[in-house]
Amino acid sequence: MPIEKAIWYPSWYELDPTLEVGSVDEFHFFRVVPDHLANEDDPIFYGDLWGDKHLYYSARKRILKIHHPQIGDIQKIYTRGLDYTITLTDGTILKVEAEETPGVVYDLPEPVRDWRVFVEMEPAE
Repeated sequence: MPIEKAIWYPSWYELDPTLEVGSVDEFHFFRVVPDHLANEDDPIFYGDLWGDKHLYYSARKRILKIHHPQIGDIQKIYTRGLDYTITLTDGTILKVEAEETPGVVYDLPEPVRDWRVFVEMEPAE
């Protein structure tokens, strides 16, 4: 099957989909990309809690790889609670503030300036 690429860009506040390498799910993607991501060619994951079905389309996908240029290869992004949890493929766990100061990674010496996370996936049945 062909490998497809997409971008996970957080909205924070528990509005984002949880992603995990190897998982299969029905994911939502923006039909019309927000202005701040308009220059991206790849589909952008849509937060499934926003509810307006005219703004997104759905597709069943298997997650093959998750990568952030600064953080590295990611096994899982868990998006529930006041902090998001990012588990790297080496087992390192990063906690990310998702409510009061969204995007601040605890115990990371350098702040993350660009939260585009690149996801490789394939169609799933």
